[in-house]
Amino acid sequence: MGCCLGLGGTSVMQVMASDADDPTYGSSARVVYSVLEGEQHFTVDSKTGVIRTAVADLDRETQDRYEVVIRATDMAGQLGGLSGSTTVTIVVTDVNDNPPRFPQKMYQFSIVETAPVGTAIGRVKAEDSDVGENTDMTYQVKDEEGVEMFKVTTDSNTQEAVISIQKPLDYESKKVHTVVVEALNKFVDPRFVDLGTFRDQTIVRVSVLDVDEPPEFRPPSNLMEVQEDAHVGSVVGIVTALDPDTANHPVRYAIDRSTDTERIFDIDANTGAIVTGKVLDRETAGWHNITVLAMEAGEVEECCVEQRVC
Repeated sequence: MGCCLGLGGTSVMQVMASDADDPTYGSSARVVYSVLEGEQHFTVDSKTGVIRTAVADLDRETQDRYEVVIRATDMAGQLGGLSGSTTVTIVVTDVNDNPPRFPQKMYQFSIVETAPVGTAIGRVKAEDSDVGENTDMTYQVKDEEGVEMFKVTTDSNTQEAVISIQKPLDYESKKVHTVVVEALNKFVDPRFVDLGTFRDQTIVRVSVLDVDEPPEFRPPSNLMEVQEDAHVGSVVGIVTALDPDTANHPVRYAIDRSTDTERIFDIDANTGAIVTGKVLDRETAGWHNITVLAMEAGEVEECCVEQRVC
């Protein structure tokens, strides 16, 4: 038999005992009921056999099953009356009287800055002492920054919060994000709202891991002009590439010789200054398209430089 947390005197069930004696003859067949075991939690109506709770509440999380022994005595319980007993098993059913609680006030995860949008960072879970649908959770991000960068969904099988990326991460812009995640019960019993809020919050710290990125040309392409009578070694222009990483490693430059097989141009490996390597002739070649390479820590970024000779 199941019952739930409630007021003392809540009816649980009714027991009935029969007596083979003639009910019309005296009180031989008149049966009265009493509790032999379990009287600290339950009572029984001596006349009707209705079992009721004897306490204001039964806490399923403390004890979810009770064995109550009920005695039935004929002759209205008088001396000399015969008696029999039965054991009643009472199972306490659950109500949502426990709020969710995160076991930790802070969780820490890390993820590389190149992780694509939608990548799951990690999982957290709030605990609930209730059972069944009373433990069903929903999770949400509560702070403004977290809502913009991250989203949280609920795994319906495990009742865990799955935190994932909502916008691209950038180590150089922000190395650590702090996200406030809130757990709340899906189903709240209005009888127990006075016990407090049925929700809890925890902090999730997300550390962004740096990925070594190649140099970037600024601008990504150039148009330069040079007079055809310029002397060998004349500066045509300067290209610039920057290391987007925090370390800001030095960048070295080179010309992709597959785009300048005759070595008409040279470049200063340190400054990015492009100079003439041979005498120019506009009538022979009015345009030269060369590719400049920028290198840092083994990474290479190409930049196409359109070279105009006039």
